[in-house]
Amino acid sequence: MNELTPLDILGKTFPKRLHGYDAQTIHEFLSQVASTVEELMRNRGELRQQVRRLEVELASYRERESALQDALVAAQRSAEDTVKASRTEGQRIIEEAQALGERFIAEANQRAQNIETVIADLRGRRREVRAELMRLVELLQGMVRDDQQLEREEPPTPRLALLKRRKEASSE
Repeated sequence: MNELTPLDILGKTFPKRLHGYDAQTIHEFLSQVASTVEELMRNRGELRQQVRRLEVELASYRERESALQDALVAAQRSAEDTVKASRTEGQRIIEEAQALGERFIAEANQRAQNIETVIADLRGRRREVRAELMRLVELLQGMVRDDQQLEREEPPTPRLALLKRRKEASSE
């Protein structure tokens, strides 16, 4: 069935019969029906436009939602990648620091061993010098004893004085 328009209703004619309906009342009623149909059609047209506008708006919102979902997924991936890269970089830094620390410790241990070797050498050298000094002291003590012995064995008067007196006695 075709859709009725207000003009179809207003233009509708009915055959006349004896004892039929009042034409004026029918015409007024049809005018009211036509006005109501016209109003309903206008409302329906407006509603259809509103539905189309809302469908376009809904499609736009869906596109935005999709774009936001994509952006959210991309941001989440980026955040995960950043966290992963940061963890990897942090681990690398820690490993480098540990290696550097181990190298410093090894160098410090080597220096400590070198210092201990030098100290041991110096202690040995000190013992050698002490032994040398003790020999020198013993030698000097022996020389002092010998000198004391010689001094005890010397005559109380100097020999030069005896020679001088003898020389004087022979010149006289």
